[in-house]
Amino acid sequence: MPNDDQRKQFRNMAEASTVGIMLVVATAIGYFFGSWLDKKFGTGPWLMIVFTLMGIAAGFIELIRLAIRLSKN
Repeated sequence: MPNDDQRKQFRNMAEASTVGIMLVVATAIGYFFGSWLDKKFGTGPWLMIVFTLMGIAAGFIELIRLAIRLSKN
């Protein structure tokens, strides 16, 4: 049976393993939302580019928050 310290380490590793998924999902949401808006307003690729970049930025911000949270533990 793992002790509390081992459980905390496993929890931290599980949380850290979500980083790749988090970055991809945030970018994909930005891309698809921007594409949908481009089709709706006929603005070409501009909103797709803007929202994709915003998704990438959101993913990295969440990555930094996670790194700070894990370093405190």
